[in-house]
Order: sequence, then structure tokens, then C-alpha cells
Amino acid sequence: MTLVFVTTLFFIVAGLGVLHFYTRFHRLEAFTSSVRTPAAPALLPTSNRYQPMLRLLSPDDEVLVSANRSLAKKLKKQRMQIFREYLSCLSADYGRLLAGVRSAMASSGIDRPDLAAAVAKNEALFALALCRVEYRLFLHSLGLSTVDVSGLVESIAVLRSQVSAFNPAMSAVR
Repeated sequence: MTLVFVTTLFFIVAGLGVLHFYTRFHRLEAFTSSVRTPAAPALLPTSNRYQPMLRLLSPDDEVLVSANRSLAKKLKKQRMQIFREYLSCLSADYGRLLAGVRSAMASSGIDRPDLAAAVAKNEALFALALCRVEYRLFLHSLGLSTVDVSGLVESIAVLRSQVSAFNPAMSAVR
């Protein structure tokens, strides 16, 4: 009886994890397909805009308001909401950059299946990293974990440099 329960629970949790990954991956695809033209140089997002996100959930500020429980709870809730909005913008920017890479690949006239596979792998890894951050964000809301988004922010910088490498006109904007 216990083995059946544990096995069932495992499959439910695994199924929810796969569903969560699929929705994040599909959302990236939606961002990618909504871009009709390659990213203009002025529209290329930089990783600098996400620097505040790296310290938004830092426990350092919570120490300052720890004496007042209601204020500490309100601060944590507001920061989590801001963090989620940053995460949404980060996903949209990544999708736009990915669309720029795909557009440059399509217009290059050279068939590069190895590059297409690398882009697909990069997209899947980003979606997986996004899921991990969201799980850690949930655990952080319970006070059980910290959230590190430096990998996601770095992936924006790497993908931006790849878009710039595809189109020399874009490399002037850094």
C-alpha cells in the first residue's frame, strides 16, 4: 500500500514538473513566434537591466525590518511580486533575442543544422533554468531556500552577444 502511494505521488510530481517545463518552453516559443522582424539594435535588451533582480530577494534588507513582522512580511511579498515581474520581462527578452538569432539564421542562406540544434538546446536549458528559479521562488516564499538568477541573467548577455555576432550592425550597440 505504501509503495503504491509513493509511486503514485512520484508520478504526479514528475508529471507536474514536466507540465511546468512544457508551459515555460511553450511560453518562450510564443515570445519567439510573436516577433515578426529581427531585433533592431536599439531594442536589444542588455543584462544590465536585470542587475537589481540579483539582489532583490537578498536577506540583507530583511534584517533591517525583522523587528516589525508585518512590515517584514509586506516587504517580502512586494519584492517577490517585483521579482516575478522581472522574471516575466527576462523571459520575454530572451524570446525576442532567440527570435533574432533564428531570423538571422534563416536569412543567412547557409544551412547550419549544428547551430539550429545548439539554439534549440539553449532554449530548452533556459526553460529548465526558469523552472528551477520558479521552484526556488516558491521555496523562498516558505522561507526554505534562496533564489539565484545569475545564470538566467548571464544567458541574456550570451544570447545578446550571439545576436550581435550574426548581424554586424547590431554589434555597435552594447
